[in-house]
Amino acid sequence: MENFFVKHRQGKLTFSLPSGWTVLTFATFDDHPGDKDVERISRRALNNPIGSSPLKCSLSPSDTVAILIEDHTRKSPKKAVLKILLDELAAIGIARENISVIVALGTHKGLSAGELKSVYGDEAVEGYTFVNHDCYAQDLVPVARLKTGTIVKINKKVHDASFKIGVGSIFPHPMNGFGGGGKILYPGVSDFDSTLEHHLKYSFRDGSHLGALEGNRFYEEVSDIAKTAGLNFIVNSVLDHNDHLFSMVAGNPIEAHRAGVEQCREIITRKFQKRADVTIISSFPYTEGPQIMKPFAPASLITRKNGVVILVAECTSPIPDAYVEGCERFRLKYGHNLRKSLFEFFDRNRRIIEEGSPELNMSVAQALLAQNDHKVIMVTRDIPSETVERLGFYFAEDFDQAIAMSANLVPSPEVHVIPAGGVILPILEDN
Repeated sequence: MENFFVKHRQGKLTFSLPSGWTVLTFATFDDHPGDKDVERISRRALNNPIGSSPLKCSLSPSDTVAILIEDHTRKSPKKAVLKILLDELAAIGIARENISVIVALGTHKGLSAGELKSVYGDEAVEGYTFVNHDCYAQDLVPVARLKTGTIVKINKKVHDASFKIGVGSIFPHPMNGFGGGGKILYPGVSDFDSTLEHHLKYSFRDGSHLGALEGNRFYEEVSDIAKTAGLNFIVNSVLDHNDHLFSMVAGNPIEAHRAGVEQCREIITRKFQKRADVTIISSFPYTEGPQIMKPFAPASLITRKNGVVILVAECTSPIPDAYVEGCERFRLKYGHNLRKSLFEFFDRNRRIIEEGSPELNMSVAQALLAQNDHKVIMVTRDIPSETVERLGFYFAEDFDQAIAMSANLVPSPEVHVIPAGGVILPILEDN
């Protein structure tokens, strides 16, 4: 029997499938040879910006600069990129005291002093002003309005800077289409209330889905607000199927981001002939509690209604109790139609987890939508079986058990195997 694998625990979990199971797609990708020198790639991007002049032509020593940078949840080479960017600003003559680095946390909790040094480097943290964005801060500054009329506020240091640079990464995103671009400003350094309303209004509908930019109202509003708030320039790493640096783009926040998106599409898009009865997918590269639900986005695109999704999940941090309780409570009350009930909740500006962040609520929404459409088997040794079942999934302690369970649910299935669920963009040919 042919051996297959999914990425798991810094390596591969290999397996074979029973006779009678037909594998339609084994969605592996070839590694991309080429330049892996982060400094050279970064300088090339900065010297050849897209839709913008180089920084040395756009800045003067009198400018104040805010660098909005993504947090530790992505594996982009942000430490190296930041060092090169700071060197570039120094060469222009901008004094250190006129540069602030704002960690674009959105509604996440701040990084400790030790975490800041670990993520961005001792030299940068000790030599420059670093600020954890606080979405509840009292001095947030109004800059725009959502289409609903709600005021959007952003970090004061970002607002007050004469030039704003975003440092992020481009990869598939279940609501914005792709990460990167204007997301570093909104919701990266914005207020809680407008972020929540924006997420509740557009997520998983109005064109808001994995890989979509055109007609995606979630993405369109993010981009509009970033432009209105004055995001001047971005430096975005394009990440590959291994969650490693493939290339880099810099320049205008819209044009450079779209160029990076096209590069990303080229290396992580995979065509699927039709929907499968069973999709086997890993949570890679996501390992943090609620983040492991993100691979349900690609899985749902290529799995038939009421088919089976086997999610092989590594979880390095616990799923919060409030998450489990909120998911269970909603499932038990609205299990007859989770999708319809979920969007009715969102339309009333209500959260599933009443005190939870927008990101936490969107993660719960993904878990609920997945079980509304499919039978989900979670293979994990990191999450107790009781927790998995309270979330609404079947629990399997190993892959063999998951296969046996799946065989009972869907005999002689057609199967897709997705080794890396968080870094693939599926295209369904019979859609």
